Amino acid sequence: MKKKAKLKIPIFIKLIVFSCLLVIAITSSIGFIVLNVQKKQFKNQLITFGESLLHIMAKNAPDKLLAEEDLALFQLVKNISENEQIAWASIANQKNIIVAHSDLDKVNKTYKPPKGLLEISTNPQGVILSTFEINGEKFLFLEKPLEYQNVDIGNARIVISQNIIEKNIAQSKKYILISFIVIIFLALLLSLGFSVYFSHPINKLKKSVEIFGKGDYRQKAAISRNDEIGELADAFNQMAMDIELKEKIKDSFGRYVAPEIVDMILANPSGHWMKASLKEATVLFTDIRGFTALSEDKAPEDIVDMLNKHFTQITDIIIRHGGHIDKFVGDAAMAIFGITKKDPDHAKDAVKAALEIMDLIETLANKNTAPALRIGIGINTGEMVSGNLGSKKKMEYTVIGDNVNIASRLTSLAGPGEILISRGTYDMLNKSGNFKFKEKGLIPIKGRKIKIQVFKLIFPGKKRSESETLRQ
Repeated sequence: MKKKAKLKIPIFIKLIVFSCLLVIAITSSIGFIVLNVQKKQFKNQLITFGESLLHIMAKNAPDKLLAEEDLALFQLVKNISENEQIAWASIANQKNIIVAHSDLDKVNKTYKPPKGLLEISTNPQGVILSTFEINGEKFLFLEKPLEYQNVDIGNARIVISQNIIEKNIAQSKKYILISFIVIIFLALLLSLGFSVYFSHPINKLKKSVEIFGKGDYRQKAAISRNDEIGELADAFNQMAMDIELKEKIKDSFGRYVAPEIVDMILANPSGHWMKASLKEATVLFTDIRGFTALSEDKAPEDIVDMLNKHFTQITDIIIRHGGHIDKFVGDAAMAIFGITKKDPDHAKDAVKAALEIMDLIETLANKNTAPALRIGIGINTGEMVSGNLGSKKKMEYTVIGDNVNIASRLTSLAGPGEILISRGTYDMLNKSGNFKFKEKGLIPIKGRKIKIQVFKLIFPGKKRSESETLRQ
């Protein structure tokens, strides 16, 4: 089941959003705390103001109240009420009859407390603090007994509107909101800068990794930072350098050792692949005929160029058919099929490679006016020992054994343009019926007492040149 693609959110967007949310949360908390503190301070100021007015009334009212100087009491209440923060003020006698009030309609009436009056506290000076609310407007209610020679003779009362507090708080909210917007804007710019500062090198590193993943090991992350991101970039660059060096070594090593052997070494560097083992494989040798006469009138550089070109063509064909080049010896080449990887058709692959090599040689000979190369090929199939051979300072992975020597001897017997195979190779090929052979009988091989049966591979559907027919 195909997974749904998740929404991709760039890291710098996440940083901006996180930073802004954090600033909003902190700023909102600070604003809320500041408003509450201001509201409390404004309220305390009003209470202190109201208490001071009550003290003035308590100091001046008792004598006038006892002397029934109503006009003087009214003037006192009027003076107190002229302050815009005072809703009303009153003085009541011992019988709770209002003798002075900022609202003349309530004079000489029995005092009745406001509805919803809620007492809050009483201070040491005897001032009683209460609150009530009318039509959504909040009021502070302050009351203090009037005494004359420690005898209660009445009460002074003041009502203060809290509108001034609401106005001040509203004004503070306005300033806080403006400050909040400015801070958010600055935080946005700052978080944007920080986001770019962190996301830009991460994006550069991401692009470098993508290019690196496509096989360009020369790619480096050009990030110069003295922090964790810089350390990460340095680690990536070091890894890229190591892998680039490893690939260069592998590529260079592969020019001297078969790529399949290089892969075996890199896949198992512990060395288990180095152990010798007996395997069935096919060995193919090629050798240039008349090379001495061909090269005697050529400069050394031309001879090397000619051999390199020849061996390059042979190598490509060998690799294409699943084999690998074991070594070049002078003008001869040795190839192995079925050693580095499991191949039940190693004999067939070797013969196909030999036919293609011969076809290439003949094609080049027909095109060129200069003396053409002529080669002989020998192929043998059988058991041979594969493994590392050499000293501690110089080793090579190769095959040795009698069957390898037979293939070499067959090459020496093969004439120009001739492919000779042993009985072992013939038996593996004859089952397929795809090739034609001519038996050459039992032929003595140098280094062996017993003659071996040799077969000549017939080129399928290929008309041989007159000169080659005469040579054979």
